[in-house]
Amino acid sequence: MNRVAVVSPHLDDAVLSAWLVLTGNPLTRVISCFAGIPPPSMQGSWDRRTGLSSGGAVAARRAEDLSALALAESEAVHLDLLDEQYRGGRDAPRAELAQLLREHLAEADEVWLPAGLGGHVDHVAARDAALSATGSMHRLRLYADLPYAGQPAWPVDVTGAPRDLAVHYLLAVLGRPARAQAWRSALDAGGVRMNLTRRYIVKLAPSQFKEKVTAVRCYRSQMAALRCGSRHPFRERRLFAYEVYWAING
Repeated sequence: MNRVAVVSPHLDDAVLSAWLVLTGNPLTRVISCFAGIPPPSMQGSWDRRTGLSSGGAVAARRAEDLSALALAESEAVHLDLLDEQYRGGRDAPRAELAQLLREHLAEADEVWLPAGLGGHVDHVAARDAALSATGSMHRLRLYADLPYAGQPAWPVDVTGAPRDLAVHYLLAVLGRPARAQAWRSALDAGGVRMNLTRRYIVKLAPSQFKEKVTAVRCYRSQMAALRCGSRHPFRERRLFAYEVYWAING
């Protein structure tokens, strides 16, 4: 049996970005890297955006993650490293994370890791640590991080949608780089040569999309900040109807 592991920077990233991987591979192991519980008095910037009180925020998010991953029959692993919002400006502990990932990825045949699109420090750290923790015995796949990859628009060659074309035209007028160029820069920064990888674009079937939305909505505490859920059905569809990944090897 193909043993698959997904490296998730936070408690939701695997479900947001790689739902088809989870549902297509029974008992996929999902390793949430920055899922440590901070001191009870500490409230981070993201907590404030989501309306979570200090202390119980991560415990609540862990419970949501278990509910979402249960729908995909996936195994949840929550590492005890602190999220960026709780580190007080300290760098991500990449060496420690890489060592922990080596232990949890030792039996995996295939490893999915975030591409680091959007530049969030935890996503980049998770990508780089996972690359350090894996070797030639692993088939490696990079997934496009959502919601970052799909905002303000997906690259036009992903969706072919007129809205995305209009947004990219506006960005060009404003002198901002196209998303495809930004993606290439992000992967180049991680030492991944995009021209040596194979990109895959998957449009979810209606039934797959419905299942994914059900799982995403398990993260109830995150919906307002993500601007998803029943109040934002069009944004939800635009973001989550597509998944994109790159095959680095194998």
